[in-house]
Amino acid sequence: GLLTPRLESSNMQVRPDARILDEPLLLVGEVVKGFGRGSKVLGIPTANLHEDALKQLPASFTNGIYFGFATVDGHGTHPMVSSIGCNPYFANKARTVEPHLLHDFPEDFYGAKIRVLITGYLRSEADFTSLDALIEAIKTDIAIAKDFLARPDQITQRDGNAGLHPPKSTVGTFLLPIAAAAGIGAVFFYWRSRA
Repeated sequence: GLLTPRLESSNMQVRPDARILDEPLLLVGEVVKGFGRGSKVLGIPTANLHEDALKQLPASFTNGIYFGFATVDGHGTHPMVSSIGCNPYFANKARTVEPHLLHDFPEDFYGAKIRVLITGYLRSEADFTSLDALIEAIKTDIAIAKDFLARPDQITQRDGNAGLHPPKSTVGTFLLPIAAAAGIGAVFFYWRSRA
């Protein structure tokens, strides 16, 4: 199956289906403006991925609430919780990927390239009787995700995943000695590789 047996967490009685994925899933995309509900309505800002990111999901991928790590423009490695689906409480028509990075950013970063490494599953999507109930569920999701993401196996995923940490742009310089008789002290060769 897609998911491993449930791992123990101090909050497991609240999310009995929470588990680590057998294989992490990487989504890469541009941060776009969403519905404006994360910060304004919920008090939980999200970095919504462009709809093209949905094409990176396997056909069998189940909507739900997931956790893992994210980088923004190649910087930082932030724990995150993400809704992937249609957000039943708000009755969205289209499927979206809306990660909430567990980090305080000084400003919005629309247009940034975000890499989201999904390492675990928390729960299925759900409708709620009130906005307060939804906010409480999200806060519980965040607490459980923090428990999981502090595990040594998750730290290994965070620090060692090549998709989350692609090679940095490299500028190198080779000094090639040239015969002094030619009157040239050195020739510099520059190369640049981009992820």
